[in-house]
Formats: sequence, structure tokens, C-alpha cells
Amino acid sequence: MKKNEVYDLEIIDNGSSFEGIAKQDSMVVFVPGAIIGEKVTVKIIKVNKDYAIGKIEKIIVKSPYRQNPICEVYNRCGGCSAQHICYNTQLLLKYKLVENVLKKQKIDIDSFKKPSTIGMGMPYYYRNKAQYPVRSLNGETIMGFYAKRSHEIVQNDCCFIQNRVIDIMAKAVFEVIQKYNLIGYDENTLDGDIRHILIRRGLHTGEVMIVIIVNKNELLKDNRFLLIVNELVKNNKNIKSIYLNLNDKNTNEILGQKEIKIYGEDYICDYIGEYKYCISPKSFFQVNTIQAEILYETLKESLKLNGNEVLFDLYSGVGSIGIYLSDKVKNIYGIEIENQAVKMANINLKLNNVKNAEYIAGDVEEKIVEFKSRNIIPDVIVVDPPRKGLDKKSIEYILNFNAKKIGYVSCNPATLARDLKVLSQKYDIESIVPVDLFPNTEHVEVVSVLGRKDEKKPKNQ
Repeated sequence: MKKNEVYDLEIIDNGSSFEGIAKQDSMVVFVPGAIIGEKVTVKIIKVNKDYAIGKIEKIIVKSPYRQNPICEVYNRCGGCSAQHICYNTQLLLKYKLVENVLKKQKIDIDSFKKPSTIGMGMPYYYRNKAQYPVRSLNGETIMGFYAKRSHEIVQNDCCFIQNRVIDIMAKAVFEVIQKYNLIGYDENTLDGDIRHILIRRGLHTGEVMIVIIVNKNELLKDNRFLLIVNELVKNNKNIKSIYLNLNDKNTNEILGQKEIKIYGEDYICDYIGEYKYCISPKSFFQVNTIQAEILYETLKESLKLNGNEVLFDLYSGVGSIGIYLSDKVKNIYGIEIENQAVKMANINLKLNNVKNAEYIAGDVEEKIVEFKSRNIIPDVIVVDPPRKGLDKKSIEYILNFNAKKIGYVSCNPATLARDLKVLSQKYDIESIVPVDLFPNTEHVEVVSVLGRKDEKKPKNQ
């Protein structure tokens, strides 16, 4: 197989990024945009030792589950990967993705009994947070989203997975910064004024936070931003908070360490279920508020709590999971590495009158030892780690604590399956439930509950 060769291929599966998978001459060929069951004419654009990548030239046999993407820049933008697949099929593919990674780790999937992924009734306009890169290109300042696998900016008038208010607000901010001659960032020269515009919005409260990420320290004291604030807030009374954030490093990270509030409140608020949460610029908060409630309720039901448990909430963010479970346990102890998130967690405790929880800042693998030294032993451990999953030391401590149950919320099925394989030396997997927090993308959240093996009662009891 060589680059630029053309083949007619049958798509036999879809991969972890929803790309089509075919085989030709014993070589695996990945075909972005193809759907299982289709026959396509493909031009090979890249050949490696073990696989090739092809581009669809023509669809010979179309899948009945193919649909026309509603976004006009869908084929260029990197934000979505599944708008061309009808939503029910997306849910089935995500279920299959989870099933495949479990099988790869040789995990017993008897606990994986749901018929499909739990989806949304309206799988559009769901994101409560968006960050828009602002760039200088050929003397013009532009804003949009990154193209697939690049830093090329794709301009777009309407993103169908963002909350519409966020989209409209971002454009209002962009227009006013241009009015005051602030220019976009240039990744080649590292020059320019504005790197990103970040917008957060409470779905249930309507409260809006704006964060403008600047490239130079002196811009934090630039009086033009006072004029920008005046123009923005006079037109939208839902804007509760505006920040400037400084990121003057040559990095792909969006937010820098230094930030100042230039208008309004320290944070905005929103609800998940009956619980109210405060959110700061850097706080982790699930981007899909509606599905977050489904996610947390699934976890609560699956844990089967009796009200007497001591619960560890690890990678706790602003305390959203622990607070949601607080009415079903005796005590909660949470650990989160981001100081500002812990500050928000403790504010959230007071806001919801939760008096049976304590949150501290630090690395999970370090602070978990602190709890052990205080002779605080958990009955239940809940983890919601980043995409890389749990590190070996954290798993070791979790196993040593010997909790009766573990609740594992994951945004990466592959690392979840890897960690479940290790945890299953002491625990049985009681349930695994995929929940779609990211419709029209390849991402899926998974709730898994494990029970300690020696806690299981004999069948004849």
C-alpha cells in the first residue's frame, strides 16, 4: 500500500474517534467520516508500518444511519466528530466503544447490562463553557475554533454544541475588543494582545462569566478594558463577572496563573439537581449541566448508600459530586489539586448548608496519606480523575484503604478499563453505565461501581 493509491473499501467497524476502520492487503486503514457498513472509495493519504489513513473520495454504499451535518464548517472544525451519524447510532457506537476497551482488558462485562448509552433528548446547544482562540492572520484579527489536528482557526457564525447565549456573547466580546484596537495573538511571533475569550454560563441561573486571556502583563492595567466592560454590561444584565487572565508563556494551555477581576462577582452560580454551585474561572464543572445530573444520579443510585458511610471524594473539583451525594452519607472528605476549586468547594458547602463534608487542596496521592494518618477510613471512595486516569500510587492507596465500595466516574473509557483491571483484584464490578455528556463528539462519560469481593453474601442467604 502506498500514499495516493485509491481503493474501494468496506468499513467493518468504527474506532475510538468514530473513524471508520477497513482492511486492505492485511493493513488496517482508518477512514475519518466513514460509518460501519459503508462501502467507500478511499485515497490513501498516510502510510505507517502497521496502518494507513485514507480520505473518502466517494461513498459507494451509504449507511442508513448517515445524516447531513447541520454545521456548515463541520468538515473543517475540530469540535465535533459525529454530526454525520444519527444520534441513536452515536449512542450505540459509544456503548460499543466502552464494551471493546473492557474486552481488551479481559474484564467480565456481565455488569455491563445497559442496552445503550444514556443520551440527551436534545443533543445540541448543551455546553455551558467555551473558549475561543483569537488570532492575528495577515493583519486581521479573527476568532473561531481550531481546525482538526491543527491550530488553524475556523471562523463560525453558530456552534451547534455551544449554548447559544455563549456563542452570541463571545461575538459581542470579540467585536468590542476590535473596536478598541486590541489585536489577536500571533503564534509565530508570540506577539499580540488577546489569546482567548472564555465564556461560562449557568444553564439554570442564566449568569454569565467572561474571561479575556491577554498576552502581556501591562494589559492587566489597560484602561481600554474598563471601556469594554461598560459596553458589555450595559447590553446584558446577566453578565455577573468579567476577568482578565494573563498567559504570556509559549504554551498550548489556555489560562495562565495570574488573573484579576475587573467587574462584578467572584464567581457565577448554577444548579445540578437541587444543589447550587459557585464556579470560578478555573473551576472544573461538567460542561453539560443537564447530563451531569443524570451522571450523578446514576452514581448515587448505583452506590446504594445507606446514610452511615464515610465517603472519600477524590479529584473533587468544586465538590459537585460529593455535595450531590451528601444527603446519603455520614461524612465526606474531598481532595482536589486546584486551590481555587477547593475554595469554591468550601463555598458550595456553605451555600447548600452541607455540614458533613471537608475539602482540602493537594495531590491525591499525597493527601490521601494525610487522611490515613488522621485515622479517617472510608467506607466508600468516589473518584473522578482526569483523562489519564488513576496513577499507580493512588490505586495502591485505594486498595489499601479497603473501602467497601468504589464509584469511578471516567471521561476516558480506555484508562477506566485499565484501572478497573487492577482494582478487580480486590473488587467485583457491579455496574458500568455510559452517559453521553458530549453529544455529536466521540467522547463519553462512564459511571462504574465496584464492590469489595469479601462483602458479597453467599447466594443461599
